Amino acid sequence: MPLPADEQSPVRIGFSVPKKKFRLSVHRHRITRLLREAWRLNKHELYPLICKDQQLHIFLIFTDKEMPEFEAVQKAVIKSIEKLKQIINPSPLGGGREGASNA
Repeated sequence: MPLPADEQSPVRIGFSVPKKKFRLSVHRHRITRLLREAWRLNKHELYPLICKDQQLHIFLIFTDKEMPEFEAVQKAVIKSIEKLKQIINPSPLGGGREGASNA
């Protein structure tokens, strides 16, 4: 049963680890758990930027060929959140030099 609109999370997220690169399901599930935990610990940085009447859908696909450590996964998730923050709330171009004269 779907949640009412006022109780829905501002972000829906999904994770994928390809079977082609990680044949054993225990490895795929471990990476998925690492991704979920890294997201859980860092999602608070993104939530305030999303309007109340909007919902962001994100899908992260793990593409490395080696089993990662949590620190590497967390670093990648933080980098992704920073990129999303720039897309949602872009900084003005020009570096604050509006109205500067050439005199």
